[in-house]
Amino acid sequence: MVELKNEFLKVVLHPKGAEIISITGMQDGLNYMWKRDPVQWANSAPILFPIVGAVKNDQYMIDGQTYHMTQHGFARHNEFTVDQKSDTDVTFTLIPNEEIKKQYPYLFELNVRYTLNKNQLHCDINVKNTDDQNIYFQIGGHPAFACPLMENESSNDYYLEFSENESKGRKVIDVAKRGMSRTVEPFFENERRFFVRQDLFSRDAIVLQDFVSRSISLKSLNHDKSLVFYMNGFDHVGIWAAKHVGGLIAIEPWVGHADYVDFDGDFKDKQSCVELKPDDSFQCDFTIEINQ
Repeated sequence: MVELKNEFLKVVLHPKGAEIISITGMQDGLNYMWKRDPVQWANSAPILFPIVGAVKNDQYMIDGQTYHMTQHGFARHNEFTVDQKSDTDVTFTLIPNEEIKKQYPYLFELNVRYTLNKNQLHCDINVKNTDDQNIYFQIGGHPAFACPLMENESSNDYYLEFSENESKGRKVIDVAKRGMSRTVEPFFENERRFFVRQDLFSRDAIVLQDFVSRSISLKSLNHDKSLVFYMNGFDHVGIWAAKHVGGLIAIEPWVGHADYVDFDGDFKDKQSCVELKPDDSFQCDFTIEINQ
């Protein structure tokens, strides 16, 4: 485990998956991250690479060759190396090992840097192409937060508020086929907030594309504690909670999403698949602001 700490927050991170384990307020003692209950979901905030969601039948094609990969990719299952620069700054790095090369034929360096600044934890994600050919990937985060934040509260009193009014449809996931359907249903119509209701997630995550908001806040009707989630460089956001079970809400910034259920093309033709030339880098970032 790696710990970052200042006068506002204490953050615990794990090299496996470069994952945020907890963010605890120094003032109120609350952990604002999901408690990692194995009965519901045993993780809290893994990095998703080189896919977001699932590929069809857990298989995908690159230049006529078939590869196998499970949901959200291999980064979350692998130990990153750790370079802790200070009490408030750490970088996790993943490069291909033999097991990764069986799943993914490209060479890369994935760096995830966390920086603690006052009441904000910043995560900078950088992918560098170390291959002699173009590489292709999707990437994202999966931070899950406590909802409700305190005991004896109801998640029904919490709402998510986008920083701008949105007019966006919800891209519908086909749960049975573990992929994205082509259906888009009405969701936002020049509005910016919705209350947390478990039945919203009966068909998995709420997926929005090309949103205009820079941030999404989690707030309660009953107190002023909140968190603000800032995103930069992502074209989708998934909002997820365990089906019909309270306790968490995940705000997931994505570049890409699961395969469409009718997709049979090459990996590089997936929606929002990033193409990166040799020696080039791709960057995206998110920031979690805790208001105690």
